[in-house]
Amino acid sequence: MPVSTPRLDALAALRDGTEVSDVDLADADAEEVRDALGRGGPWTLRRCVLDELDLSGLDLSAAVLERCDLAGARLRSAVLDGVRVEGGSLAGADLSDADLTDADLTGVDLSRARLVGARLTDTTFRDCRMIGADLTGMRSLAVTFTVDGSSLALARLADAALRGWRLERVDLSDADLSGADLRDAVFTDCALRGTDLTHARLAGADLRGADLGEITPETPAVLRGAIVSTGQAADVCRALGLQVI
Repeated sequence: MPVSTPRLDALAALRDGTEVSDVDLADADAEEVRDALGRGGPWTLRRCVLDELDLSGLDLSAAVLERCDLAGARLRSAVLDGVRVEGGSLAGADLSDADLTDADLTGVDLSRARLVGARLTDTTFRDCRMIGADLTGMRSLAVTFTVDGSSLALARLADAALRGWRLERVDLSDADLSGADLRDAVFTDCALRGTDLTHARLAGADLRGADLGEITPETPAVLRGAIVSTGQAADVCRALGLQVI
């Protein structure tokens, strides 16, 4: 079990090199941490603790973060272009207006993280926990990210421009996709149980590989224009009181 490095030693480690392991900076002075991290790079941080720190606007381009704890960290407008994050936590972190272009996040806990207005061009979220994440207000040129194998249950994606998306193994249960543009999107092994699709545009959206959850008499209007399987169509008919023979 690694022993946390004392605060002063941890800051010294940041100043001594750009590859740092097993340091705990949670109680360090945020300005000192910002100064140390802002003096070069790219950084490789392994099993480091930076939770609750205010790192807003910091440039961490091409950094590698392995199993680091940044829960509750403030990374507003941070430059995380090309960052690679493996494991660890960004739960509750504020990434509003951050630049995550070409970032790759695998197995990261992003529950309740704020990504409002974040730039997510060519960003990959793979097997991430994104329960309750807020992705509203994404920039118009920043919606080419992928979320394969991730959970977006309870996430906020209202009015998101997701036309032509290909989603695999994504849990969108109880997520807010109201007003979203989902035209021509393909959902494979995805969960849409309780998902708010009110006023979403679904023309050409392929829902044959999705779990639609409870079918109600309102479902046909909500799914207007979408492609469904014969089994799903039969469920819709039964919800309308029709006999399927």
